[in-house]
Amino acid sequence: MYTPMDSRAYVWIPPRMVAKLKRTLPLLGAVTTAVALAMCVAVPVMGYSLPTQHSATNGISVMVAMFSAVLLLMSGVALLFAPTWVEVGYHPGGSGHVLRLRPASVSVGPLCGGATSIVGLPLFYLFYATPLTWSAPGPDNPHGYLQITFGIAVYLLMPLVAFALGVVDVAIGWPLLRPSRETIHRYS
Repeated sequence: MYTPMDSRAYVWIPPRMVAKLKRTLPLLGAVTTAVALAMCVAVPVMGYSLPTQHSATNGISVMVAMFSAVLLLMSGVALLFAPTWVEVGYHPGGSGHVLRLRPASVSVGPLCGGATSIVGLPLFYLFYATPLTWSAPGPDNPHGYLQITFGIAVYLLMPLVAFALGVVDVAIGWPLLRPSRETIHRYS
């Protein structure tokens, strides 16, 4: 017996979109998750072993960078689970692949979380770069500034990587998880 599909709960998606949902999003999610897990380990280890570890603001920069890493991790996990929201079902035109809208819509929140790390970037650089450019002269630092080392440069680039991956996640994931009629038409 045929029961009509609830258009608020499911949307029909064309085969090309299904292929992209099942191939691209998990791959992007795996890369994002791996980078986020590496950041979750590297940020505290590097942050507290750099020459700026004595600065009180160093702890704030480590917390802000960890916040970005955790948001990126949530974004990656949301993309890893994206293929599970595609199922074979019936729609008014027949049978085919449908996207369950509720879990796909809920996943957009964590997906946007990775991109919202832009809020943390100015705070990170404010609290971390300030001691790099000026600090009080002392016995260990007679000139009042620190030399930028390779570790500091890598530590400064980590939040930018998190933000860039978060933006890529949103740019690719949003149209697939919240498809508009134009997006569905483009893939059909």
